[in-house]
Amino acid sequence: MKTNHILALLAIVGGMTAAFTKHAERNSLYPDWKFSTERIDGKKTRIISASYLGDLLYKKDPNIIIYDIREWNAYEHYHIPQALQYDASLGSKATARSIITVLYGDQEDGDLCDLAGELPGRVYILKGGMDAWNSLVLFPDFMSFSVRNGDQLEHILRRSGFFGGLPQNSQLLNIDVRESRYREGC
Repeated sequence: MKTNHILALLAIVGGMTAAFTKHAERNSLYPDWKFSTERIDGKKTRIISASYLGDLLYKKDPNIIIYDIREWNAYEHYHIPQALQYDASLGSKATARSIITVLYGDQEDGDLCDLAGELPGRVYILKGGMDAWNSLVLFPDFMSFSVRNGDQLEHILRRSGFFGGLPQNSQLLNIDVRESRYREGC
């Protein structure tokens, strides 16, 4: 009986250690974080992952507003679905009604953090901008990261197709779904 308790305690400690040691980043697993806070130019800034933003849009969450602050030509060429070209006159009015506001643009653009600080409500910046959107949501490349199981793979493939993307190198995957390796019952 004591052995089971000790093993259970060790499993909990091992799981918590993996959570706090960035196991997923070091092993190139598909990013599954949602929000974080980083200091950019000395300012505390809220960040949202491209994967989680894709999930919110895939679920058709009505409480999200996305602003593209890039130039018109880049916006017209391609933008995240439901994204609006940022206009200073409409920005603060629409932001007050939304639960989550997401800004994205060029990563080198210093105005992104300043604008996030000026808008009311919970304003997030898309981590990685359009590059992250393309590589994680629209055209996920399975050579650059691994997925945990078949369910996650199916979700990524369906979501990519929903946005009109095409997953890259998906034929190279050989995913062992954990449930199939273990015998059910006693």
